[in-house]
Amino acid sequence: MSIVEVEEELEGIATIDSGDEFPFSSEDSAESAESESDSEEEDGLRRQRETRVTATPTASNDPRLEGGDRTSPDSDGVPQGFSEHGGFSDKVRLSDDPKPLEFLTLMVPDSVYKTCTEQTNKYARDYLAANPKADHKGYSRVHGWPNEGISEAEMRTFLALNIAMGLVYQEDIQDYWSLDEVMETPFFPSIMRRDRFLLILKFFHLSDNDTYHPRGHPQYNPMHKLGTIYEILVERFKTMWYPGQQIGVDEGVVPFRGHPNFRKDKPDKYGDGLKAYQLCDATNGYCCQFKLYGGKKKELSAKGMRHDIVSKLVEPYLQEGHTLHYENCYTSPQLWHNLRDAGTKARGTRRNRKSSTPKSASTGKRRHSEKEITKPESQQEYNQYMCALDNSNLCFRSNMYRLKWWKKAFFHMLSLAIVNAHLLQKEYMSARGKKALLEHKDFQREVVKELISTSGYERVRQEERSGPSASSLLRLTGRHFLEKIGQTEGGRNRNRTCKVCGPAERKYRRDHGFLVAKRSGHESAYQCDQCQVTLCITPCMELYHTEEDYQEAWIKLQHPNE
Repeated sequence: MSIVEVEEELEGIATIDSGDEFPFSSEDSAESAESESDSEEEDGLRRQRETRVTATPTASNDPRLEGGDRTSPDSDGVPQGFSEHGGFSDKVRLSDDPKPLEFLTLMVPDSVYKTCTEQTNKYARDYLAANPKADHKGYSRVHGWPNEGISEAEMRTFLALNIAMGLVYQEDIQDYWSLDEVMETPFFPSIMRRDRFLLILKFFHLSDNDTYHPRGHPQYNPMHKLGTIYEILVERFKTMWYPGQQIGVDEGVVPFRGHPNFRKDKPDKYGDGLKAYQLCDATNGYCCQFKLYGGKKKELSAKGMRHDIVSKLVEPYLQEGHTLHYENCYTSPQLWHNLRDAGTKARGTRRNRKSSTPKSASTGKRRHSEKEITKPESQQEYNQYMCALDNSNLCFRSNMYRLKWWKKAFFHMLSLAIVNAHLLQKEYMSARGKKALLEHKDFQREVVKELISTSGYERVRQEERSGPSASSLLRLTGRHFLEKIGQTEGGRNRNRTCKVCGPAERKYRRDHGFLVAKRSGHESAYQCDQCQVTLCITPCMELYHTEEDYQEAWIKLQHPNE
């Protein structure tokens, strides 16, 4: 075994390049399988403080990783004639000038929107059968649910707005429909009403509850709540793009602070949430395989949970000459030997634990010297390809904190599908000698536009929304005149609560312990032509444009003795 030591300023670092012998003792294999929980607690170690290892294990037999003799191996035991670059599969069909939505359709087919619509409507029917609308209070949003359910066009629009929320971030989901001059985002209320959006989110469902089996049942499936959509998306990820020679396994987290039985809690590395495992093309970050952690299973092999996970993820790509990159939490002698036997090279990192560090590898603190420091080529390649996996982590942020875990997981997978679609567009343009014009956020924005424009959903009429505009911030300056509020479609005058006396009266009654009426203040048929707020002719028009605290001024005017 050849060992190359690299002088660095970091403490506890050693770089090892193993030629034809694996740098582990036989005891390490047993330790790796027995200390699965210990290794999970140490995942917070950063890559810059890890030992870089490149190994070519000796042959071993593993029935989980056995593959057919597809090609004759070369001198290194890896099949010959392998292309270093990935490519589109034969199932991909694109137009001559594909739009962003066309690439997303490769990841999210029309059947996903149909399933979401059907299961949402079914859950709503079951809910309303057990909890009739008559049992709800008069102001409940449930009264707005249509008896026939929502359409697929409305579901597409609903999902498009969820994607758009990753571009325009608000602290609370209802702030997207805020009338406040600073918080206002006109796009969302112009597409769908707030109550309608929140009602769909309430009933949003992906699977049939009638077929659910509780925990402990022989047919219990922890991913049942994700329905068939989970399998559809995972299959699409795998079949639309075949990775190049360099592939990598990484793990991430779906942010979630609830308490399902399979939630993981390692805030030192990824944060709280649901653990997910991904196998990606290490050259562009495309996620080929995706697996959510559903808890420890009883049928684990003696080699450990992480060995089984890597084996499952890499199974479709064995005997093809790939090089697999992974972090130290997956490193074990058994896995390296099995991958080698299955015609797959491996490159990973290992921890400087006392029992597994070769005696000849110095891990003491390195002092600075004038000698030129050169990283081993294997370490440079490992850093290069592992950093490329970060492209699959460009998922949009979610401000929906109070959601079920499976809703969080679905929106995470939808976001990952957009990342994959964008990477496919870049590969498509690159194959034709063109440069992709859209960055990820621009691609996401165009997907939102196309989803809404092609859905067939009828937008909310712009004139039905009223509220202060940004120009109302200049209410104490400029020229302001009253104008009549537009009439309804039936020709009736519109009357709205005054911006001044309505909130002022509610404030006065609340501060003095009086009963607050549902509709306080006066209604007016006039509004300021510049500020676009409803105002009484007198005194509210004057107070609004002359007093900084116009509510307090109105209270003093109406109650001068207090």
